[in-house]
Amino acid sequence: MSNTKNTKTPAATNSEWVRRGQSKIHGGGLYANQDILAGTRVLEYVGERITKAESERREAKRLAVRADGEDGCVYVFELNARRDIDGDVKWNTARLINHSCDGNCEPQSIRGRIWIVASRDIEKGEELGYDYGFDLKDWRKHPCLCGSPKCVGYIVKKSQRWRVRKALAAES
Repeated sequence: MSNTKNTKTPAATNSEWVRRGQSKIHGGGLYANQDILAGTRVLEYVGERITKAESERREAKRLAVRADGEDGCVYVFELNARRDIDGDVKWNTARLINHSCDGNCEPQSIRGRIWIVASRDIEKGEELGYDYGFDLKDWRKHPCLCGSPKCVGYIVKKSQRWRVRKALAAES
């Protein structure tokens, strides 16, 4: 029996429902390859399963990179109380789905896996997006470019957007 670790990179995740394309929101994105009905599991969000401590270490590194002016995109999903999934791997096609304040998808934890699920019917050619659900803390560090009429200009979970609107109105 060999003690050699398998270092083969997994193949990129694929789905009959989506295709890659240039995003109108940010960089690359995913688009509906065909009409998708609400409730459809569109694509699994995959990556390295890491501990909460490792997740915090990677977040600190990401913030340092962002402070240096580089892209500090977030790809970590909370899986459960002990583990997260770091989706910052080339084979995670779902990482290309951009934030939208008026998204057509939502992430769902189903039996220890993260799925991107259509939250409403999606028409062929429509860009996929979901609310990243960022906390209010450090909201100014996360500008939003989704262009939705519901957008407050920052990536903040829906339940906290009123606070951003209030803060911006107070500055005016």
